[in-house]
Amino acid sequence: MTTTDTAWTTQQGTIRKGMKVIAADGVVIGTVAALEGEELMLESGSHDFVAITQIDGISADAVLLSDRGDATFGLGPTP
Repeated sequence: MTTTDTAWTTQQGTIRKGMKVIAADGVVIGTVAALEGEELMLESGSHDFVAITQIDGISADAVLLSDRGDATFGLGPTP
């Protein structure tokens, strides 16, 4: 995984700052702020971060999350 200030390459594809993050039910839960370790940090949304294991796919302008569940989904940095 490589890191820059505005784009990050993952196994699922390239994630860019400002991309919409969409839950499995189609609801936009925020926009990408950064990738820190194994967590996608969000801004302007209903969640602080999501684990990158939650990513189901990446399109040109959005990150789609899976519905399989993850114990860390939506928790703040320090629960």
